[in-house]
Amino acid sequence: MSEPASGRPGRHPVAGIAAVVAAARHPRWGPLLRAGVTIVAVPVAINAVFDRNPPLGIFLNGAVIGALYGLIAMGIVLVYRANHVINFAQASLGSAPAVAALILYQYRGWPYPAAIVAGLAGGAVAGGIVERVVIRRFRRSPRIIVTVATIGVAQLLSFVEFFTPKWILGKPLPTSQFTTPFSAGKREIGGVFFQGDHLVTLVAVSAAVLALTLLLRATRFGISIRAAAENPARAALLGVPVAAASTLVWVVAATLSSLVVLLRVPLVGLPMGSLIGPGLLLYAVTAGVVARMKSLPVAFAAGIVLGAVDQSVFYSTRNPNITTGIMFPVILAALLVQRRRLSRAEEAGASAMWTAVPEFRRIPSHLRRLWPVRAGRTAMWILAGALLIGAPDIVGEVRRNLASLGLLYAIVGISVVVLAGWAGQISLGQFAFAGIGAAVAGALSADAGADFFVSLLAAGLVGAALAVVVGLPALRIQGLFLAVTTLGFAGATQAFFLDRRYFSWLLPETDNPVERPVLFERFDLSGDRAFYYACLAVLGLAVVTARSFRHSRSGRILVSVRDNPRAAQAYGINLGRTRLAAFAFSGFLAALAGGLYAFLLGAVDPGVFSPTASIQVFAMAVIGGLTSIGGAMAGAAYFVVFQYLLPDYQLLATGIGMLVLLLFFPGGLAQVAYAGRDRFLRRVAERRRSTPAGGARVGGDRAGEDVAAAGPDLPAEDARRAQASVR
Repeated sequence: MSEPASGRPGRHPVAGIAAVVAAARHPRWGPLLRAGVTIVAVPVAINAVFDRNPPLGIFLNGAVIGALYGLIAMGIVLVYRANHVINFAQASLGSAPAVAALILYQYRGWPYPAAIVAGLAGGAVAGGIVERVVIRRFRRSPRIIVTVATIGVAQLLSFVEFFTPKWILGKPLPTSQFTTPFSAGKREIGGVFFQGDHLVTLVAVSAAVLALTLLLRATRFGISIRAAAENPARAALLGVPVAAASTLVWVVAATLSSLVVLLRVPLVGLPMGSLIGPGLLLYAVTAGVVARMKSLPVAFAAGIVLGAVDQSVFYSTRNPNITTGIMFPVILAALLVQRRRLSRAEEAGASAMWTAVPEFRRIPSHLRRLWPVRAGRTAMWILAGALLIGAPDIVGEVRRNLASLGLLYAIVGISVVVLAGWAGQISLGQFAFAGIGAAVAGALSADAGADFFVSLLAAGLVGAALAVVVGLPALRIQGLFLAVTTLGFAGATQAFFLDRRYFSWLLPETDNPVERPVLFERFDLSGDRAFYYACLAVLGLAVVTARSFRHSRSGRILVSVRDNPRAAQAYGINLGRTRLAAFAFSGFLAALAGGLYAFLLGAVDPGVFSPTASIQVFAMAVIGGLTSIGGAMAGAAYFVVFQYLLPDYQLLATGIGMLVLLLFFPGGLAQVAYAGRDRFLRRVAERRRSTPAGGARVGGDRAGEDVAAAGPDLPAEDARRAQASVR
């Protein structure tokens, strides 16, 4: 071995590389080292990909904004560690108090320090109220119910944020820009002008991170939070106040959210006509996923990196939405790389999450023969048919397109029922498949002159194929993390796949509208009434197909895989193939509805198929009933009525409606309807004292047991039939 001039033996390069790898794997310093390397590598990668090299000031500005993403991500990680749910309301927790405080300062003459204190205090109070009133009531519920409840909380808080300016000023905001006492001073650094608000942001973020570190490591509350996050049951046995620790976590998370809004609005302004929370959510969730929902330093560093990427890519492409599309591969790569580190409890919880979502029984065969039951079923079918057929005349000529839109939302809702309710795969990007279907059908019809049915079939097949591609991570990623993946796909669809600058061949030309055809040279669909009945026919086919699928061998296997994947696999069921089949079927239905959407509007608008729309579609399915086809149709009617007829109260209706139904009726509107049906059947059984085929007399106390007898829709029966089919 050669020796340097100092006389000490030289070090082999391989040993140096091994030392660097060992440092990167260090449990404490490794995440920070990897984050630092990533921060340094981002400018190099951006310069290598794009011709326009961003100056240093762009990366510095992005790092400042990314630090705010990091604070939101830290709040998400805190809530996940405390409650094991992904808080989709994190970005909205402090928005309303912070916006109110800024308005009071800007337009009502409040002192700036008083407004800041009021905004932070309002966020803390909002977090405590949400935890005590909402989250604590769901403490015994599966995580899927609590996660969906956070979506309802986000809808409710968004309603408050939207109306806050009107409640304070009596009118909409006159401008989106807000100034502070620190906005006057400006200085150019690296080609970008920085103002005093940037320095205040850095100081405030540093103070918040330091205070959070001291809280978690040097106080009794911090020790309680960490103990409750590691093992709540054991912590409770040791005397740790788990409930108080959970409340404190939500208070801290909401305070961080308020601080982010108070610091961000003077930098980038307040979005006019839209909300702050949805714009921050995807970036923050991505940073949390990179941190495996465990490491606060990694989440903060990932937020800084994402902010730098956001600003530098925007500078290079002049496209403000392209970074949203980048979040999907980042989420996917982070989850696949970290898949081995996910605990077995996470995988087991993926199936246990659905224990509170009820399956609705069919009417026992001996009760279906009774004339009151036959008369009731006939009356219900006649009433439903009359409403659907007469809807164009009921709503009026002006709103017939809304009736057609309700039918299309019902088809998308059925696709959510297939994928989430029956297969157990949480999808927050289902409306993105509808956007792809709209693009394919619109381009084939408008540009290629393809037949109406060919366009719809091609749209459905493309949606099914893309759903299989998106569903491939479901073979390795389960539960709540799959929901984050599909949410990222929804963002990528709007920002990338439906952008004419990148996929012009997929979208119809702007000057070439998507015209409604004449079917069989007799039925002209150009009129709103005729097109409504065409949509109704497609909805009927979707309902019949979905019902047949549910009661077939494939449907029973699908539900058995959802309820107990290990037991199903022990009987020879291929889990991957079953889940991919559910993705393909649901993607086909959603894309089919999207194709009809293109013909309904006559164009393809990417703004319609946003991630927020996909979240609302999932909320629609939950309100209607996540396991019921009829519930999906009822949820679509509920959603369309409030979104288009009462738009000011849409967020309020979806938020409160979702929370109330989840609290009392986890099965949604369908559970309410089936409960009424069961009460009617009990009365019929008591009055008629019918004798079933087995000879057992039904009456009195026996009537309720007869109605609750196991039917072919029960998961246990599905599992037995699936096992018999495999044998």
